[in-house]
Amino acid sequence: MFSFFRKKSPFTVVVKEFDHSRFAAGMEVTTDKHDYRKDVTALQQTFQSKRSLLKEPSNPSGTLVATSLPDEQGHFSYFVGDLVDSSEQEEELLVKELPVGAYAQINVDFKDPSGLTLAVAKAKNYFFNKWLPDSGYEVLPGIESYELYDRRSRIKLASMLLIFPLRKK
Repeated sequence: MFSFFRKKSPFTVVVKEFDHSRFAAGMEVTTDKHDYRKDVTALQQTFQSKRSLLKEPSNPSGTLVATSLPDEQGHFSYFVGDLVDSSEQEEELLVKELPVGAYAQINVDFKDPSGLTLAVAKAKNYFFNKWLPDSGYEVLPGIESYELYDRRSRIKLASMLLIFPLRKK
């Protein structure tokens, strides 16, 4: 068939090299599918009350969410934090590092906040099942993905960045 009849990919994956580490300071909870909503809501409320403790918040600012892969019992970690320029933070805050290296990035657009969960699920499905197998990369162990909510989200553009840490196969 002619190439102009091919269905366009629903997502664009861009691989970028981070030439310096990036940090997010926040809080983390271990949860499962059953308690996810309750645990994450409580974590976000607690983090909101601790935001004033952040040292050297990044400019432009952004909020990072990180989820780990589930263990054998279905438990996984959920982290929420803000981008910061220093790994030196108050004891109540956990610092996550996005080290130097390759990261796949997918811009995820959604019509309204209620569509975010489905949009992210579709993007992850595309990444893991269509793009990744033939990419020459594999995802680093431990973290399933990062979600970055930055100034686009704050100015009501329904968009976020999905980030996957990579290494060459």
